[in-house]
Amino acid sequence: MIHRRTVTTHVHGPAARAGWFLLYLEALLVPLVLTWLSLGPDDLKAGEAVALSLGLVAFSALVVAVILPARVSPLIAAFGIETILRIHRSIAKTATILVLLHLLAVLIEDPRGFSIFNLAHTTWAARAATCSTVALLLLVVLAITRPSRQPRYEGWRLVHNALAWIVLLTAWMHVWWLRHLMSMPLLAAWFFGTGLLVLALTVRRWLWLPLQARRRSYLVEEVRREPGDGVTLTIRADRHPGVPFNAGQFAWLKFGSTAFVFEEHPFSISSTAVRPHRKQFTIKALGDFTELLSALRPGRRVFLDGPYGGFTIEGHNGSAGFMMIAAGVGITPMLSMLRTLADRHDPRRHWLIVASRTADEMMLRPEIEDVRRRLNLKVVEVLSKPDPNWTGEVGRISTDLLTRHLPRNPSHLNYFLCGPAPMVHAVSHELAARGIPLRRIHTERFGAA
Repeated sequence: MIHRRTVTTHVHGPAARAGWFLLYLEALLVPLVLTWLSLGPDDLKAGEAVALSLGLVAFSALVVAVILPARVSPLIAAFGIETILRIHRSIAKTATILVLLHLLAVLIEDPRGFSIFNLAHTTWAARAATCSTVALLLLVVLAITRPSRQPRYEGWRLVHNALAWIVLLTAWMHVWWLRHLMSMPLLAAWFFGTGLLVLALTVRRWLWLPLQARRRSYLVEEVRREPGDGVTLTIRADRHPGVPFNAGQFAWLKFGSTAFVFEEHPFSISSTAVRPHRKQFTIKALGDFTELLSALRPGRRVFLDGPYGGFTIEGHNGSAGFMMIAAGVGITPMLSMLRTLADRHDPRRHWLIVASRTADEMMLRPEIEDVRRRLNLKVVEVLSKPDPNWTGEVGRISTDLLTRHLPRNPSHLNYFLCGPAPMVHAVSHELAARGIPLRRIHTERFGAA
């Protein structure tokens, strides 16, 4: 039975990203403006004004850093999860610098000096500020040293989230206990509104989304080993018509008896969007979680949080066709797009360039061949270390290779690039240099966790 329901495709172009950036600036500057509107010209000395300004902007940056990973669908569609995580890290570092500058300004201006750190005899506002600063510094140090320490992902994620909420809660209490700030109606309304927003997103993230996932759970149907050290997981909806999605999107997966388990990981859906009751995920074994997937047995319950992402063919019906360029496990969202196009009997001409190290490591070749027979599709395989009998393309996705395979009017196509960041970066710049409009180049990078 074919289900033709689709999900809304949020706008995810430059205009959407510009809108989010303006909203970010507003979040940083509004409390500052409200404070200065509430204060008279003689209420603060210059040093106090600098300390207050730094503190307000630092608090706003902390709020934004916490909100970014809260799985807001339009935000993920606009930037992609990899970019959001990079922005999250950058804003967290910026907030840390602002907090330290705020602390330095307070020490210079406050006549109590370093005695404000005497927790036994200081104010509750100072205690909250000290707790927030220490937790923030610990959080940043643990994040920066994570690559060298290589902790288990689940343990690190638990500590990271706990510290983040300690930082934000104690920072909010610091402002609350500074009564002279909370006595300003405009500023008090802003802080209470901010607190309610963060609380609502927290409830949605940790209560509402798991409840939705429990109501629309799936069961494992098949687990199949794939060339290139991969695993294809097939799941089917349990007593519901399936969660609709757009081809190219991804979802977080949880396994266990409850949707409230902490461990979860994001994977691109590789199956057709025409039949959402049956989903496939092809996953490369890169860590403990993916290696354990091969041990799953049919009937195991799976909870799905999604779909997310704006890396999708939806909304591009006016395109003359699609050129998809993938490396490694980046083929998975492309296969979902191609299968969906084939099931819709799309008549346009499409191209797929897929790169791998060797032919044996190239993922999903039989599935690609199957969809090629059902679609007007040209497939170009590129191997960096081929065997002597290989007759296809050799090396990497280079300028010369693109020259050989780009159509006569390349600016009429939409381009989808997915794989390691260096490949995506290089190919997207090469396409832009050839005059392809940026609005027609869609990218998804793998590797940020």
